[in-house]
Amino acid sequence: MKRKYNRDKFDNRWIFIILVTAFVLLFSGLYLVFMPRVRITNNEVAIGEEYKPSIKCYNLFSDLSSKVKVEGKIDNTKVGEYTYNYKIKYFIYNVSGKYKVKVVDKVGPILELKGDSEKKVCPNAKYEEEGYSAIDDNDGDISDKVAISELEDKIIYKVKDSSGNESIKERKIIYKDEESPSIELKGGNTVTIYLGSKYTEPGYSASDLCDGDITDKVVSTGTVDTEKIGTYTISYEVSDSSDNKTSVERIVKVIKRPSNNYSSGGADGIIYLTFDDGPSFVTERILNILDEEGVKATFFVCGANSYTSRAYNSGHTIALHSNSHDYSYIYASSSNFFSDLTAISDKVYNVTGYRSNIIRFPGGSSNTISKRYSIGIMSYLTTEVVNRGYTYFDWNVDSNDAGGDTYNSNKIYSNVVNNLSHNKTNVVLMHDSGGHSSTADALRSIIQYGKNNGYEFRAITSSTPVVRHGVNN
Repeated sequence: MKRKYNRDKFDNRWIFIILVTAFVLLFSGLYLVFMPRVRITNNEVAIGEEYKPSIKCYNLFSDLSSKVKVEGKIDNTKVGEYTYNYKIKYFIYNVSGKYKVKVVDKVGPILELKGDSEKKVCPNAKYEEEGYSAIDDNDGDISDKVAISELEDKIIYKVKDSSGNESIKERKIIYKDEESPSIELKGGNTVTIYLGSKYTEPGYSASDLCDGDITDKVVSTGTVDTEKIGTYTISYEVSDSSDNKTSVERIVKVIKRPSNNYSSGGADGIIYLTFDDGPSFVTERILNILDEEGVKATFFVCGANSYTSRAYNSGHTIALHSNSHDYSYIYASSSNFFSDLTAISDKVYNVTGYRSNIIRFPGGSSNTISKRYSIGIMSYLTTEVVNRGYTYFDWNVDSNDAGGDTYNSNKIYSNVVNNLSHNKTNVVLMHDSGGHSSTADALRSIIQYGKNNGYEFRAITSSTPVVRHGVNN
């Protein structure tokens, strides 16, 4: 028997399926329309800065950002990646998730150049690197990571930290020589010789920062007539390879040889005993011995008191040494030097009524300690004191009583007598400040040796042949 088809039942099934499908689609659509959607707007922060989470949440109709809860923590002192959680509950919706926050380094290293950023270099030389440093907040010292590029007129320094931040510095190199060479006159800037004697050039040297020794390029002009009393000038000029020039002058004084009233032979062979740094109680002992032996001497003083007055009244020469004997002050400037010299001159004048014009530089004109305080000051002072009417004396016989033999009277005696000569003017350096009792102990024997060997003792005067060292600054 043939089965009968039920059309009504078939149609009802399709209607049901369609209705269910429509409902699901409608529900799904509504679900999707109202479902919150989360968007992360801030997931990076610079090291050292405070991180503030920023999350936006919307559905089709509303801004739900205020309903989002965020949890997490970062260490903003360290570069790294950290995890944050977020969630939102809205009606039937329960949305949650995770996102990453990065702490990043956005600051470049501190790159510093040692020395000047603009450097002048000799045209024939190569720049010698003065150094540099690179410090990064996160990586620390990364100086070893600095890359250097040398171009024709500059040097470029680059460095990157581990986060890729780069710093760049430039040092400009100027290949140019603008510094003049220097000329040093051996024997000093002033030379005194006797009438009728022979003038022999003491010599000179010239040096340049870029060219080195250029003594052979010095040109000297001027003559000295040793048969005529007068003052003569010899000029010295030198140029370096960049045509920077320097010139200096030497004054040569031709004077009449002093007359002599002794039989030991000529103007040479005289002994000039000189005492520096007094007066002190040692000065009294020395004055007693000089008086007893009938000998005159010269005192280059650092002060003035009754001993100074006694020495002056006894016919000894009172000369000027220093008021302070402080190298760091005296040789810091020419004004300091002359201020110090005026101070000691005034003290001597107040005690003796005598204005001395004979001086001795602290440390001698050849001292090098003055270089610590002012380059070239001795070259200037040795000329300027003469221009101001002073005569300065160094020495050519050193007792070494201010050196290693301060407390050894026998050595002081030997140092003096072994260096005396009848063929020269003997200017003997000794000291009469408080620590030099051994000098007084040796003095009488020195005098007796001189007398026994035909020497004459004199005090320095303005007519005494000067004894001077070569200037070293």
